[in-house]
Amino acid sequence: MITKSLRALAVLALFSLSMGKVFGHATSIGYENAGTPGSVSIWLGTYNHGGHHTEGSMNLVGVNGNPYASTTLAFNMLVNAKPLGLVDGVTNFFVDGSNYGGPLVSSPTSLGSLAPTHWQGVTFSGLSAGDYQFTWVPAPSPTAEWSPLSPSMNGVFTLQAEVVNGVSDSSSTFILAGLASLLLARFGSLTAKRKS
Repeated sequence: MITKSLRALAVLALFSLSMGKVFGHATSIGYENAGTPGSVSIWLGTYNHGGHHTEGSMNLVGVNGNPYASTTLAFNMLVNAKPLGLVDGVTNFFVDGSNYGGPLVSSPTSLGSLAPTHWQGVTFSGLSAGDYQFTWVPAPSPTAEWSPLSPSMNGVFTLQAEVVNGVSDSSSTFILAGLASLLLARFGSLTAKRKS
């Protein structure tokens, strides 16, 4: 009897641990100029579910001809109001609440109660305009708080000169590999329809 009870508790504990590591909570990602040319802060937003703290790191590396060397920095900023430079649909994007595995979207409306209420950030310097691969790196013993809800939050984005140099966040663009592919596919189907 005791052995069966212990076995059941062990299975329940393992299930709970695996669920905590599988289900993620960060539902938005964005960036803004950090106040000086070449410095950009990357922000993850997560929803309100207790125990707010910074956790994990961000890896940034130049891609598509951008020579920026792979750099990993720990998140070291935590705020309870969306940073001013995060412009929804321009420099800030969200997991699609109706399709967690799909491309990011420009509005948090589909997230409902999973819309972000606090943000953790980290600042990279020495950046220039170009394409960057970003990847969230979990802490050695992570909680679920900052684990991305969607794999689309790890992707390639383009930093325009306006963001890197701090001229204007609103004229920059954010291009995720999945989102760019989706837009190209739609454009291709529209072009095909017009030709026929």
